[in-house]
Amino acid sequence: MVAITRQTLINDDLDAFTRIPAMYGNSIAQLESDVVWGIITANPAMADGNALFHATHKNLAGTGAALAVDAVGAARAAMAKQTGLDKKTVLNVRPAYLIVPAALELKAEQLVAQNLVPAATASVVPQSIRTLTPISEPRLDAASATAWYLAASPNQIDTIEYAYLEGQQGAYVETRNGFDVDGVEIKCRLDFGAKAIDWRGLYKNPGA
Repeated sequence: MVAITRQTLINDDLDAFTRIPAMYGNSIAQLESDVVWGIITANPAMADGNALFHATHKNLAGTGAALAVDAVGAARAAMAKQTGLDKKTVLNVRPAYLIVPAALELKAEQLVAQNLVPAATASVVPQSIRTLTPISEPRLDAASATAWYLAASPNQIDTIEYAYLEGQQGAYVETRNGFDVDGVEIKCRLDFGAKAIDWRGLYKNPGA
């Protein structure tokens, strides 16, 4: 809660009062991102008792490899071979996003660059890999500066879901005349949560 005195309102030459909603909005966006990316870095246990990224889930590379065509190809193949709840139906999950820490942002951009064609045929990056959308997230660097991830489109399979309390999407801001201060009190509330609900649309390589 923020309390703004009457004197501040009168002498608000810097528009501090009008900037408060924008500051709330920025803080809320940061909080939501912290929660979602925190799921990736914390690697929480799923309903079966295994971590989100786990060998049992077939979405964790057994040996870390640097971000490169062969490693991405192996990760993509592992996602494609994921099966449904019956353990038989092959889902053919296709990655849509290449997620990296800020330390690997340039490497990821070079890997998927559309306007670069190596002279050596063996080094050509396939179009199917160059269509991946790179996402660089500095929150990942604190956990690992080498680990990288593939993620499927949520239109194909669920990954991490975030939700708001029904009827309370986004922030709820209230104001009232101050009782503890001679001015205005502003309160901001956010009813938000996120959880990993399926591991098959995500893949992690610890990197090297």
